[in-house]
Amino acid sequence: MRSTLRSAAFVVALALLALPAGAATLKLKNGTTVTGKVSRYDATAKTLYVTTDAGKDEQYRIDQLDARSSYLVNASLVPPDDAGKQLQVANFARDAGLYSHAVRRYGIAAKLDPTLKATVDTEMTKLKRMAAEECMKNARAAVAKGDFADAEKWLTVLIEKLPDEPEAKEAAAALENHYAKTRSEKMAAADKKASDALKRDIEKGKKQYAEMVDKTKKGLQARGDSLAKGLFNGALTDGKAVMGLIDDLEKKYDDPQTRESTASYRTVVIGQMVEVHLHMASLETVKSDYRGALKEVNAALALDPKNASALAARARIEEASSQGWWRW
Repeated sequence: MRSTLRSAAFVVALALLALPAGAATLKLKNGTTVTGKVSRYDATAKTLYVTTDAGKDEQYRIDQLDARSSYLVNASLVPPDDAGKQLQVANFARDAGLYSHAVRRYGIAAKLDPTLKATVDTEMTKLKRMAAEECMKNARAAVAKGDFADAEKWLTVLIEKLPDEPEAKEAAAALENHYAKTRSEKMAAADKKASDALKRDIEKGKKQYAEMVDKTKKGLQARGDSLAKGLFNGALTDGKAVMGLIDDLEKKYDDPQTRESTASYRTVVIGQMVEVHLHMASLETVKSDYRGALKEVNAALALDPKNASALAARARIEEASSQGWWRW
């Protein structure tokens, strides 16, 4: 979203809109609590102003507050039909790093008052910048610790949710360095449990698995939904072929130890297929095609009914569908 800011005076006025004067108990990072009434949030100074029960005016920088608990307190006090105050709570959530909550609140504010669209667009641009910088910072920190799985999580958020930010291009390039490596390590772990005979029989499947991984990686790196979708579908086709081979091997080998080994290979392949379906779901949610997104998530759950990521994605999509917004 790239809309022009209306006027400095208008933005300042919005930035200083009073939050509701309901009773609040705020938690600070040092463990103490403050009870009183929230008077306002200054987005420029990133400061929350509170009148305590003792009648004393206090102010707290956002880095002094326990962000999530303070956000929940503020959000609970905001009238659901007050667009201006919804906007302020969104700014608070954004500045606290609670980006998903901020996106939802910005959507509510714009829906309640369409004249706020330009301002919401501007605030969303700030949010995307902040989120992109934080994702890349977290990814680099994870790489420095050797935690490539965590790094990949942040890189994927950049690519899927913030494709127009400069960091997304860097994230796509970073996947080249470890994406295939981490998945080959999963396959190598399955190999350790297999007999020499099973390793020979599964070799073709391992090559198809490698192709599936490569297509998934290229799908994430693709600049364009059509190309990405084609690569993801190709990856799923490869995955189904490997699953078919594993089915045949389970019929060939009937001893418990070999069946356990084939189950390990199956788990690796299913994990990759679930991931692909969730990437597909993400593509659909960007277009607000919640039905299509839910279809992909359900396909993932058909493969792995207890998959935590798929279950969480389904909950987010169902909530987004019911309220008309998408949460990160």
